[in-house]
Amino acid sequence: MNIMNNTVKNTFHNLPEQKRDMIVQAAVKEFASKGYQKASVNAIARELGIAKGSLYQYFANKEALFLHVFETFTTLVRESVKKRVSSAGGRDFFILTRKVLMAGIDFIDRHPEYFQLYLRVLFELDVPRREELVAKVRLFSGEYFGPICEQAQKGGQIRKDIQPQMVIFILDAMMDRFLQAYAEPYLDGGLGLSVKSGRELADAVDSVMQVLQDGLSV
Repeated sequence: MNIMNNTVKNTFHNLPEQKRDMIVQAAVKEFASKGYQKASVNAIARELGIAKGSLYQYFANKEALFLHVFETFTTLVRESVKKRVSSAGGRDFFILTRKVLMAGIDFIDRHPEYFQLYLRVLFELDVPRREELVAKVRLFSGEYFGPICEQAQKGGQIRKDIQPQMVIFILDAMMDRFLQAYAEPYLDGGLGLSVKSGRELADAVDSVMQVLQDGLSV
């Protein structure tokens, strides 16, 4: 799914990587803290110490900059998941699922502003092309978990009477809700996930995984 629509100019791609990263970091900070509508291109330019017009040399408009930042978020998520699960060993369905959830927790710890940006898109209705952006994140869940679910069903590890699409939906809903609760205490229903120690958080993950295993295992 292409959400960029050629709104990022070649002048941006031609910049040194360090300067591109600085622009994206300044932008994600502004969008994450204020949301799309209240975010200011002027504020981003001030943060970078450049003229507002300079940003328009790189992006067609504010929306283009926002979409590029969100595209960066989705790329980082994919890389984080792939890095985490590559050390899982084997293809055990529940081990891989746990690894993905732990990768999400690690992502929030390392990139809290990117996850805040995602929550803005999820909960604020005035974000441009919001449905496309949310669908892009959901599509990744399907692309990643689809083959794993099918293999686990064929191998007799999870029930065959549940459609793979439903298994993916359950996994996606559980993980998204857990990570929201970890990132925002007001969403955790009193679980206190954000203040748990590393061991306590791992125990909470194991509890969720046990419920999944009890429901999905053959």
